[in-house]
Amino acid sequence: MSFSYQLIEKYKEFKGYSQDKQVVSDLDGVTSGSLSQIKRGERHLTANQCIFLANIVGTDQKEALLNLAIEKSKTKEESKIWSDIVKKISAACIAGIVAAACLTGPVVTPHLRYKR
Repeated sequence: MSFSYQLIEKYKEFKGYSQDKQVVSDLDGVTSGSLSQIKRGERHLTANQCIFLANIVGTDQKEALLNLAIEKSKTKEESKIWSDIVKKISAACIAGIVAAACLTGPVVTPHLRYKR
């Protein structure tokens, strides 16, 4: 299943839609025929459509665009490079979170006294 199709399905679920024609009416430049092609993996969302859907369903725009780039890759080498970029960005984010946690030091809680 392609990323474009997965994003459309998340959108349908988020909106409570049961039919593809409801999605077609919401998305600029998408017809029922092009939506069928997306579902079959013959076509992809555009960057603007991807950003629109990502915003609605609460997915990170940058991550969505990177996944779209991986999906649109013409060769395995191109796809691997995009995948490596995603991994490096993820690793950098994790390293940043760990570094920030280390800089804050231990959390000190005040001593609580219990009165009887």
